[in-house]
Amino acid sequence: MLNKVYEKVKKGGAKNRVNIIKVNTSFNGNKTIISNFEKFCSSIRRDKKHVAKFLYRELATSGSVEGGKLILQTRSPIIEDKIQKYLKNFVYCHECGKPDTILQKEDRFYVLKCEACGARRRVKL
Repeated sequence: MLNKVYEKVKKGGAKNRVNIIKVNTSFNGNKTIISNFEKFCSSIRRDKKHVAKFLYRELATSGSVEGGKLILQTRSPIIEDKIQKYLKNFVYCHECGKPDTILQKEDRFYVLKCEACGARRRVKL
């Protein structure tokens, strides 16, 4: 009977529950456009306002979110580096390195909680 149960149960693999998609950037004059910004934010399970605020601050520019796109008021070739910095600081767990985390606000601070290993860490925006 135990063998029948093992056959019916799916075998787990080393597959992450979070699949991070790559951002599609393009330049239009002096503007940088991330065309799949909303899909990117939903793939990393973060609020698009939080991600946009981080990018505005890191790139020292302004911008807007329109129709699932992020339009930055600067032509920035280092946008991919800044997105990797965001992923390192606000998505990946600092203990196990997996992207299975959630970002919650507790009191005045943001706390990064890992769903894989249970680690908690206070992060600063």
